[in-house]
Amino acid sequence: MQGGQRLTRCPPYPWDVPTARRVRQKAKGPIDPYIGDRLRGLRTARGMTQAQLAEPDFTKALISLAETGRTRISLRAAEIFATKLGVTAADLLRRPEDDGDPRSELALTRAQADLAAGRPEAALESLKTLTDTSVGSSPQRELLRGRALLALDRPHEAVRAFDEAVRGYRAKNDRATAARVLFELGRAHARLDNQAQALSLGLQAEAALTDGVIVDRTFELQVVEFIAAIAVNLGDFATADLRTERARALAEDVADPRTLASLYENLTVTRQRQGDLEGALLYARKSLEAYQRLADRRSLGSAWNTLAWVYVKRGQVTRAREALDRADGMAKDNGDERLAAYVLQSRAELELAQGHPDAAQRLAEASIKSPNASPRCVALSQLVRAEAIAASKAPDAAVGRAYEQALQVLEPLGRRQVAAAYQSLFAAMTKRGRLKEATQAGQRAFELLQPKIA
Repeated sequence: MQGGQRLTRCPPYPWDVPTARRVRQKAKGPIDPYIGDRLRGLRTARGMTQAQLAEPDFTKALISLAETGRTRISLRAAEIFATKLGVTAADLLRRPEDDGDPRSELALTRAQADLAAGRPEAALESLKTLTDTSVGSSPQRELLRGRALLALDRPHEAVRAFDEAVRGYRAKNDRATAARVLFELGRAHARLDNQAQALSLGLQAEAALTDGVIVDRTFELQVVEFIAAIAVNLGDFATADLRTERARALAEDVADPRTLASLYENLTVTRQRQGDLEGALLYARKSLEAYQRLADRRSLGSAWNTLAWVYVKRGQVTRAREALDRADGMAKDNGDERLAAYVLQSRAELELAQGHPDAAQRLAEASIKSPNASPRCVALSQLVRAEAIAASKAPDAAVGRAYEQALQVLEPLGRRQVAAAYQSLFAAMTKRGRLKEATQAGQRAFELLQPKIA
């Protein structure tokens, strides 16, 4: 998708969800002292007080009782706590390994707390101490290692760790946890721009939810939003719309700020593609506000770039420049070179929209040459470059070569992205009076947009 949207990827808003109310359901099941220890460890790692963890749904006294093993917590309460602590309810409620020793369990809990507090390097250090223990080679260790590696933007290594974790949980016949790890493996593949593989893994996780292997509405929301995001990346906006509507319905019941923020970004793109620029602008602003509430500067930079992209489509030049300046500043502050490459691409689109093809070409080529640009960014920048060349006084042969290069690198992004490139070529050749080439491009776009017959 153009403009560097992170589909990747959700806070509640006053106009979206009912006023918060205290949860008064009675917890069931035995008291587990390990859960209290883990709850306290994660809370302190996040620098939260008991009162901060409690509000607005519980009392401070309940948190104290839970952490000291004097009361039980319900599954709903665990989901609320887990969301605030940056982990899943399954992680919070996880029992220690049967053959694990207390020191190993302490190291695992410490690594989990470091991850929740945004310290992936420290988490990896904790996990290194487990290498020679029985727990050290467990799927739980590989799962945490994969999460830390992904947080450090090392997706290739994360894929290997998650693969190992999936095999381990399957060997234990733990279908529910294996399905959860499949979802995380899908996220790692998405980071590598392996869109088809990411979609397949997301659908496998969704199947586990459909079959009742997992019953977790927060996890369901994350999976559905993820599939919608990948569908947008692949240009399948019908599928994206269906999953997005389902995610919106789930979001009414589940307080998951990060997923909702990403959901708004998906809606931004689908509405723009459908020609609803007002809707696109609405959701772009909601996404921006959501990431601001989360204080997630990396995602916030991407949200500013997405908003700028919408302004470009709406012809609001001044606002687009202001948003791009904000995105560029955050990319530099965070050392996010991937986002910086997307910002260059958005600036190229802005220059092209203003009728400055030479400037657009230079910016698109700078994006392409960025050493840390994602394959997706490079491919879409190649298309912007081809459009800029077509809008210039370059000879027809140069235009043809530019589009050939763009089509070649767009191929892995899916049929609909390639179809969009052929539609662009059709418009360029029609404007240049090359009706034969325009007809061929239009025919190819039409073929690609037809349903694929198995």
